[in-house]
Amino acid sequence: MKTKIRSLIAFVLLSAASLTTLFGSPSTQPSGSPQTEPEVSMPGIVSNSSDSAGMRTRADTDLPSVRYGSHIDLNQPSVTLEQLDARSLTLEPNQIGVNRSVELSPNTRAQKFVNPDGSQIIVLIIKSSGASGISVHFRDFELADGEEVYVYGTRADSIVFGPFTDKGPWGSGEFWSGTVDGDTVVIELYTRTDENGQGFEIFEISHILAELDWRLRSNEPDVLFCEVDAACYGDAEKNAVARILFNNNGPRVCSGTLLNNLAQDRTPYFLTANHCVNSQAVAQTVEAYWFYQTTSCNSGVLRNWIHSPPGANLLATQGSNDFSLLRLQNNAPGGAFFSGWTSAAQSTGTSVFGLHHPDGYIPPTVNSYLRRSTGSITSTSDSCLGLVNGYEVGWTSGSSEPGSSGSGLWNSSHYLVGALSCGPLPPTCNSPWASYSKFANFYSQIRQYISSGAPSAPVANPARFVASHSFRANWRTANGATGYRLDVATNNSFTNYVTGYQNLNLGNALSRSVTGLSPSTTYYYRVRAYNGNGTSGNSNVVSVTTLTPTGLPVVITNPATLVTSHSARLNGTVNPHGLSTTVYFQYGRSTNYGSRTPNQTKTGNTYQNVLANISGLSAGTTYHFRMVGTNTAGTRYGGDRTFTTQ
Repeated sequence: MKTKIRSLIAFVLLSAASLTTLFGSPSTQPSGSPQTEPEVSMPGIVSNSSDSAGMRTRADTDLPSVRYGSHIDLNQPSVTLEQLDARSLTLEPNQIGVNRSVELSPNTRAQKFVNPDGSQIIVLIIKSSGASGISVHFRDFELADGEEVYVYGTRADSIVFGPFTDKGPWGSGEFWSGTVDGDTVVIELYTRTDENGQGFEIFEISHILAELDWRLRSNEPDVLFCEVDAACYGDAEKNAVARILFNNNGPRVCSGTLLNNLAQDRTPYFLTANHCVNSQAVAQTVEAYWFYQTTSCNSGVLRNWIHSPPGANLLATQGSNDFSLLRLQNNAPGGAFFSGWTSAAQSTGTSVFGLHHPDGYIPPTVNSYLRRSTGSITSTSDSCLGLVNGYEVGWTSGSSEPGSSGSGLWNSSHYLVGALSCGPLPPTCNSPWASYSKFANFYSQIRQYISSGAPSAPVANPARFVASHSFRANWRTANGATGYRLDVATNNSFTNYVTGYQNLNLGNALSRSVTGLSPSTTYYYRVRAYNGNGTSGNSNVVSVTTLTPTGLPVVITNPATLVTSHSARLNGTVNPHGLSTTVYFQYGRSTNYGSRTPNQTKTGNTYQNVLANISGLSAGTTYHFRMVGTNTAGTRYGGDRTFTTQ
């Protein structure tokens, strides 16, 4: 909720219109007025999955350091950042910390462990003294086949992010890891000494202020005494609301709501405010905290909450209606509720309630657990900073305050009708009020996602088999899709299409080889799903840079096949990268291997399958193998794989 430094926020909102995203042009409209649309209402549904929304902890993650018994010294940081003087900081509304510069890579100030099989575990530890939470910003991230990076905290029950592979989750080599509790973060790289991965750089971390530091620099009170515990009510919508943490020149918090769609396929569409998330770069950092509630009315004890790793695609956004619709990369957890909504405009006097996370905290801090406010609409033409033609709500129970921005407003029929934009400065329990955007006003901009018989927008994955003149675009299945259409361009606004790749109909395929490209050139692709009822919106945009004309071979080890008691077929894929390349497989009972197959020669600039039959093996024995490729530019090794004879 925008309640402080109004001139600054007004500037931010006005500037937001000029921001560009990897989507090129999320759906926007020029005014806050409703578009002409039939009124539609959609009830809510509960997630019946057992999904954990991508959350994993050290207890359920196969960390390489645990697998190999490496003894990491958590008391020996690679770098220690001094404690901040919180009183010297200037924070914007909803900002709960700052980004701090560091310079680290696997080659500097690391703990290194050489394993019996020749692999290595390289550990970097960053301590930002006094932080209550830390996230890591990677760039130039490029790992070889089989290499992995994990990020976690020092506690035994810490959340774990990763494994991160290749060029990271967005295929760009740059991303934020996700936030761990405490003032120390561990970055663990599993590699082989003979791999040729580029590695990565860490150039900044986020530092979330501890409560005392927050209070020293904040003009805001503690959570208002009149706030009401949402656990005291039976609203199913409680489980549709999440606290979100994101990074926009510093860590910030807001609230948001899962929305149901016409297909009721539990696609994780998530509504929040434009002044919270207004670009794809910010959307990629969004982390969701689900079930951040108390165990029972006024218990003061938190439920078992779920922390979803970062990642969302920005589908539509607008400043004058102060909304953003996201599609979260991770599914909503089991038990989450996909809120119902109505596109009907609400009248003055309509009874409403809001569910929101006040103040600047995240779990496991208790303060910001879910609250409920009750009241009625007092005006249907309210303006508040960037918001135009919104609802003003007067509260008779509870209030709303910073941290609650983007949270939902529901009518007495439990249909969502708006999203929180702003309120009084300072927050108050004396005749409290708040301003909400109107769902009816921006419904036309998100209808294609939530109220169309068309399938949901697919999620595009990083490109595979990247070569000098081609790559393979690929994407996830979209529920209800009977086919897909592909765009490839040389700019992320998709005004310069690659010939033959504008709205290309691929049928019901989940990948496509894109050919005829130039070496060392960056391309962008996106996909849409379709069925008999229409076409979805665009997926996220993936960037991919083709290889140089010649260079090191690209080598991939594939699973073994035709395994018997005494023989097997070893499989791999190689791109000779424009130079005559010798390939062979190493194999043996350990990663020391000891045996190899005869040389094979491959040429060209495309990916080619390689196979070799081996015999004379022992029954009931596990074997390791990998493929090796050598040309005049050097040698590369595929990742290690295993098979067990019968």
